[in-house]
Order: sequence, then structure tokens, then C-alpha cells
Amino acid sequence: MIRSSLFLGIFLSFFLSPAFPKSQKPQGGPTEPPKQQAPADVKVPLLTAPLRLADFEGMAPRADLRDQLAYVTDFIQQAPRDGQPATEKTEVWMGRTTSTLYFVFICFDHAPGLIRGHLARRENVQNDDYVAVLLDEFQDRRKGVLFEVNPAGVQSDAAWTENSQPDFSYDQVWDSEGRVTDKGWMALVAIPFRSLRFRRSGPDWGVVFARSLPRNSEIDYWPRVAANISGTLSQEGTLHGMEGLTESHNIQINPYALAQNERNLIDLDPLHPYFSSRHLEGTAGVDAKAIFKDSIVLDGTINPDFSTVESDQPQFTVNQRFAVYFPELRPFFLENANYFGTPIRLVYTRNIVHPDYGVRLTGKVRGTNLGFFAIDDRAQGETVAPDDPQYGKHAINAVGRVSQDFGKGSSVGLIYTDQEFGGGWNRIGGVDTTLRLSDSWTTDLQWVESSTRARDEDGGGYSAGPAAYWDISRQGRSFNLFSNSADFSTGFETTLGFIQTNNVRKNHTHLSYAWYPNQKTIQSWGLEGDEAFAFDHFGNRVYRYVNADPYWLLPRNTVLAPLVGQNSDTLGPQNGYDLAHNVNFTENWGGLVVKSAPWTQLNFNVVAVRGGNVNYNPAVGRAPSLMDQQSVQFLFTVQPMRQLTADNTYLLDRDHAASNGAFVYEAQTFRTKVNYQFTRAISARVIVEYDTTLANPVETSIPRTKQWGTQALLTWLPHPGTAVYIGYNDDLQNLDRSLCNRLPNGTCDPNNTDPPRSVSLLNDGRQVFVKASYLFRF
Repeated sequence: MIRSSLFLGIFLSFFLSPAFPKSQKPQGGPTEPPKQQAPADVKVPLLTAPLRLADFEGMAPRADLRDQLAYVTDFIQQAPRDGQPATEKTEVWMGRTTSTLYFVFICFDHAPGLIRGHLARRENVQNDDYVAVLLDEFQDRRKGVLFEVNPAGVQSDAAWTENSQPDFSYDQVWDSEGRVTDKGWMALVAIPFRSLRFRRSGPDWGVVFARSLPRNSEIDYWPRVAANISGTLSQEGTLHGMEGLTESHNIQINPYALAQNERNLIDLDPLHPYFSSRHLEGTAGVDAKAIFKDSIVLDGTINPDFSTVESDQPQFTVNQRFAVYFPELRPFFLENANYFGTPIRLVYTRNIVHPDYGVRLTGKVRGTNLGFFAIDDRAQGETVAPDDPQYGKHAINAVGRVSQDFGKGSSVGLIYTDQEFGGGWNRIGGVDTTLRLSDSWTTDLQWVESSTRARDEDGGGYSAGPAAYWDISRQGRSFNLFSNSADFSTGFETTLGFIQTNNVRKNHTHLSYAWYPNQKTIQSWGLEGDEAFAFDHFGNRVYRYVNADPYWLLPRNTVLAPLVGQNSDTLGPQNGYDLAHNVNFTENWGGLVVKSAPWTQLNFNVVAVRGGNVNYNPAVGRAPSLMDQQSVQFLFTVQPMRQLTADNTYLLDRDHAASNGAFVYEAQTFRTKVNYQFTRAISARVIVEYDTTLANPVETSIPRTKQWGTQALLTWLPHPGTAVYIGYNDDLQNLDRSLCNRLPNGTCDPNNTDPPRSVSLLNDGRQVFVKASYLFRF
């Protein structure tokens, strides 16, 4: 059955292939298949004075400066016409002092009135025109740092791992400028060497320059980054002359102080909920960083500031069969986070909730990548009952990761994770490898085993088991493939990592094929197909999902994709339901994806689907059942003026019983984030979110909920690490003031710990705070 399902998935996927491939890098090309460009080289000269945009009046360097700078041009399209010259000319002038690396982009444009460049919060440049520098300081073609700037000088930076999406939660200290002229626009990127990690002995770095023109759906590169070759750094150019950069120590100290008034409902122990009020409470902490030989980073923290001022993007979370993933937003874990990445996500730092102290070591020595951290967590001792012997105790978390590069883009690594609490533990060790088989083909493999003992108060039970992962991918101009398989044994557990479930053997295969007509209206079109299936270790099928769609890529980053598919979920007594045997719940579905940035003031993404779903939370005494489902995900950004950005999200999940049409539940989310940028450093932001779930108690045990959340924030952020925040957060929920389901004796019912609901709203959280931090660099 597994073999036939896989064969059918591959067959369907080749001829009928979801609307977005694994890598969302635009694809494009000329009639003839593109050919790889020879590696490009440039020597970065040593300057006697810093560069400024004022040195480039008239979109050209001063006459006395021209001969002192290195210079590249002749950018090549990757999208929409792979291998063709860029539609607009771009020049990059560069040089360095002993402390800073400078790049000046001269972006000519025949229609400067159409240039998109908003004054927005840091990182919010992806919908504008922008230029980018991707640096590979170790020239290992595996990891790098990405720096982006839009015409208003707004910065965005990210940690880069080859063949993965860039991690924009990474932040560094650097300078930028931007300016629109009557000939186009210019941008300055100035990166202090102490913000980079590199080997002192290596005079050469890898580099890729890029320019994005969203009105053309165009991305241009120097050197050429061909669509038929896997990866970006694998096609990088070379910066020569990067020796003798710094002999100084590189130490950073980043203290913070927080003052707040706060009132919160504390329901970690549902049998003892209570309100906690803090008036004019103050706290402080410090992060410290020491960089050894410019490549090894030692981080330490005391009372770390994990009260993030960012909030998670809304997702569908009602009636989900498996856990939902949320990305990390907290600063301490972000730099070099990719050093801990493996195919199986064994390090998911959001599982570390409330630490007091921690230490981390990351870096690279020749071809060896190192990552270690140890940190405590108060959360485990805060979530047990007050009479529990472990109440108030801390868990200890430790992770070790070592990998060795070899060949052209290949590596082999070891990882070990450990969480210890109350005499119990979860320990995992294993090995993994990435093999670059050719310019287009890569494969990843991993094998790990866990050992888990429950804490003494829970009986000290023991379990153990292996997990394995394998994938293969092909990146090409027209044909793309990604297929992975994973096997999580019944005894495998990870308390520091993130997996959706154990006791499963699963496969996911995605294929696509694209054509590139030589016309302006349709830049490319193609077919995509996707199949995913899973079985448990007792031979029971868990699910099988198949979908296919044609898609069209049009100018102005417009994508159209009608979707069709079939989902089949299998539930039985092994899932804890009152079922005599396994039941397959099969749903055919169809939908539409529309994504576009038609004007500089608007971009949007709509996914609308009509199909089916399973009632995983039936009412007491009832079995799971099939439902007819309507779902909408609508994200749109409005920028009516240069300084104002409004990001909006609407989610709808409406379900009725397939057997008789009875209403089961409806979940909706409305979220608006409005940001006004006074300057690049000063901004005011308001977020308002409304979440509601209407539920029919005859059909489902899902509670009826309403929640209003409001956040207001005034920010001064001249650069990461130095900031002042003045904020207000408020939350209202339809919670009953009794806080728990009371027994006649007045105590909370231990057999019914779901919080009781009310028709009125209860303020279960309010905070007013002032937070300040300052980054010292020596």
C-alpha cells in the first residue's frame, strides 16, 4: 500500500503538481536552458575615510574617489527571465576601512516615479524595491548573513542557511542610507567587522549581490544565480583582500531595565487559579557577548529579557489534530541559531519558557561548526501544584552540536540534547549528514535515539526509541522535486524539540514543472502536485493528503492558482476515541490562491478553500465525524502614505456536519497592526486582535470563546540592542469570574479543569511598561 501510494503521488505530481514550492525563490528563464556563470572575483580596496551617499551625487562617485573603489555591474535576472540581462542597470561600488565594510548600490530606473520605498519598521522591506548583500565570511557555501535596504534606508537582516528560508529574526548592528533621485535610487550598506564572524587567516569571502524590482516580479543577481542550480551560496562570487581586518577585542554588554504595572490571571495550576498584581515593579538583567578570534561567540545571560515586544502571527489553532508551530522571537536564542538546526527539529527554544541564567558557545573553526548551550527554566516548577516537591524548582537544559564540512556543500554532524527535572530526563543523541550529490541534487539523512524517564513524582516510568529522517531534493529551472520520509518510534520523545507526533512513519513528496512563455503578461506557468501519507507502527493508516494545481506567475508579483485535492484522515480506538474499528474520513476539496502586489500602496494574499474536515473534538458520548468546511485566509497590507503601514489578517474556519448539515463550529480571527514611522528609529504601533469561536455543544466539545487583545507601543530603536519601549497591553476573554468549575465545597473540580465561560468579558491581563536597553561594544 505504501509503495502504491508513493507511486501514485509521484505520477500525479509530475503531471498535476501546492501553489507555493518548498523554496519560494522566483523561477524564470529564457528559451534556452541557462548555463552556469564562471565565478566572479573582485578585490575590496582599503580606504582612508568612510563612504557616504553624499560621495555619490549624480548617481556616480566623486572623481577623486572613483579610482579608489572596486566596482561591479552586469546583473543577471533569475526571475522572471532566468539568464537574461537585468531590465534596469545596477552598479555596486565597494571599499573598506580597517573597521567597516562599505557597499554603495546605484540603482538606475527609467521610471523613478514607480519605485517602491516606504519608511517602515525594521525588517519590513520585502514588498518594496530593495537591494541585498549576502556575505559568506567563511566561504564555506553553507551559511551566511543577509543585509537588505530599501530606498528609504530601512534595514532588514537575516541568518542564511543554504537551501532553507532566511531567518529574519536575526539582528545585527550596521548602518544604511537610502535616497531616491530623478535617475533611480541609491543605497549605502556599512557593516562593522565586529558585527560579523569570520576567520582571520582567510583573505577571501563569498558574496552575492541582489536587486528586487517588485513591479516586474524581477530579481537580479551578481554573479548570476541560475535557477537550475541548487542553492545561492553555491554560486557566489569572491571578495579578495579581506585580511588584517581587526586585532581588537570584541566584547558586548547589553543590560536592560523594565518597570511595569501588571495584573494577570495565573492559571498554570488550573486547580488554583488566581490574579497576580504588580505595582511599580522593576527588574533588570544583562546579556553579554565575547567574540574570540572573530569566529567563536560566547554568550551569557542573567535574568534574560524574554518579555518580547513582538507578537505571533495568527494561525488556525481550533480543532487541530497535531501541534501548531510558532517561530522564536526572543533575542538571546537568535544569533547563530542555525548552528543547532538538523533535519529533525530537536531544538525548539520556545519550549524554554522562563529562564534565570544561561550560557551559549557558537562558531566555526576551519571546517568545524560548533554549537553548545546550557540554560535553566523555571516553568516546570511553576506549573506543578504548590504541594508538589518540585514546586519552584528549575529544569536544566543542555544542547551540544558539532558538524564537519566536507566536499562541495556536504557535511556530517552529531547532536545531543538533555532536559533534567525532578529526577526525570529526556536525552537524545544522534548523527546526521547533508550530501550535495550534484549541482541540482541534495540529500539529508538523520538518525537519533531518545531516552526518557518521568520525574519521581510521576512514577519514574522509562521509555526509549529511535527516530530517522531522509530527504532528497532537486532544484531546476523547470523540474523541481522534494521528497522526505520520517519514522518516529512509539518510545521516541523530545521535550526540547518539536515534532507533531511520535509512533508514525510518514512521507511527503512535492513535484512541479514550469514553462516560460516569451511574453510580458504571463511570465511563467506550471503544474504542481503534492502527496503526504502516514502509518503508525501497528499498521494503522494515519492520513493521506493529495493535491494538485496549475499556477500562473504574472507581473507585479501576482500568482493565480486554482487548487483541487483529497484529504483522508483515519481514526480508531488507538487514538482514544470510542470507535470499534478504524474509520477513514475522506474529503474532496477545491480552492483558489491569489497573491499580488498591484500597487505600491497595496499587497495581498488570499487562500480560500471549500472542502472537508474531521470533528476531532466531538461532544461527550459521540464519535468523530466528517464535516463540510469553508476556510479563508486573507492577509493584506495597506500603505496609504510613505510612513504608515497597516497589516491586516482575517481567518475563517466554518464547519457543518456532513451527514445532516448541522452547525458544528465557526472560528474567526481579525487582526490589524498599524505602524506609523516618524523616523527610521522612532515609531508608534497599535495591534488590535479579535478571536471568536462559536460552537454547537450538541456536536462538539470545543468551548465557545471570545477574546479581545490590544497592544500599543512607542519605540525608539536606533539599532538592535539599544532601544526604549513604552507599551500598553490589554486582554479580555469571556471567562467566568469564578475562574474554575467549583464543587459544592468551593474547591475546583479536578475532573473538569476547562475554564468556565461567560457571556461577559473578563480582563485577565493588563500591563503598562517602560523598557530600556543599551548595547555597549568594546
